[in-house]
Amino acid sequence: MASQFSSHCLTQLSAITSINGFQFRALDLKQDLPTLQSWFNQEYAQFWGMQGLNLAAIENLMAATQHKFALIGEWQGKALFMVELYDPAHDEIGHHYPVAPGDCGMHLIIAPPDGSPINGLSFKVMDAIAQLVLEKLAFNRLVVEPDQLNSKIHHLNSRVGIRYEKAIQLSTKAAYLGFCTAAERQLASSTPSSMGFAQPNPALPTLAKQDLASPSLTKPSSLAAPVTSPMTLSTL
Repeated sequence: MASQFSSHCLTQLSAITSINGFQFRALDLKQDLPTLQSWFNQEYAQFWGMQGLNLAAIENLMAATQHKFALIGEWQGKALFMVELYDPAHDEIGHHYPVAPGDCGMHLIIAPPDGSPINGLSFKVMDAIAQLVLEKLAFNRLVVEPDQLNSKIHHLNSRVGIRYEKAIQLSTKAAYLGFCTAAERQLASSTPSSMGFAQPNPALPTLAKQDLASPSLTKPSSLAAPVTSPMTLSTL
């Protein structure tokens, strides 16, 4: 799976895969680029680091490789989000933990609200993606590395069942390294917080000053670091 990540995944998906009312389809670079460009230029999309890029630059960054690919999620006939799935073994994140067979990394951006925000929509998107990765594609773990400053995503990750293991310093950001298994997602779905009742977030790990200066965290990676940062949300 590691060496042919994208082809393995795409062969498991039909042309359009439906989960919980969302339709997943492969990113169409020609059709979807103007939409993605408008999303990336939103203020909340700063964590992707792609504001101000032209269409050619976005096309180059979002083009599928054997180690990553992107899907568009549609809802009620309109593009609502884009999710990028990637092989952590071929990403900078792979230098920060022992990558295991069956790990799948994920980046997400959701469209800006069209009218009044719909309560709980972002959680439904995240849960559908977790189902896609952990059930439809049968990966063992969903791997995330959200920016520590992206405060909105941390509560949402907890509701889905993602648990942060440690704080890490990537080349483009200070991040949290988090994981979710199918069992953890199922457990989270049965808790009150998953039904919309707020619960306190578990304490987040922090980077000690000595960690920030550690060669293992600041040394340039031998693998190309991702230009994008994971999981930017328009509304919770």
